[in-house]
Amino acid sequence: DAFRMSKLIVAASSYDAGVFPPMYDFLHHLQIKNFQNRKVGIIENGSWAPCAARVMKEMLQTMKSIEITEPTITIRSRMKEADLPQLEILADEILR
Repeated sequence: DAFRMSKLIVAASSYDAGVFPPMYDFLHHLQIKNFQNRKVGIIENGSWAPCAARVMKEMLQTMKSIEITEPTITIRSRMKEADLPQLEILADEILR
């Protein structure tokens, strides 16, 4: 379905100093299938050392003409009311 969309937001938890394996597999499949010319937002989750965004960004940057939208969102442990303004900013930016 990602190939039918012009915009995409990827969200994943940090896992063993990387990204949760299902998201890693998803991004790897996009890489090998030549995913390109898209706008992508990134949301990561982690409690003490979030690192999923770094890995997702590195994988996305290997793809042709991928525009990574800012801000990259970090949610610590669970979603909180204080996270909503940043998510709204990301939603506005991805729609531009």
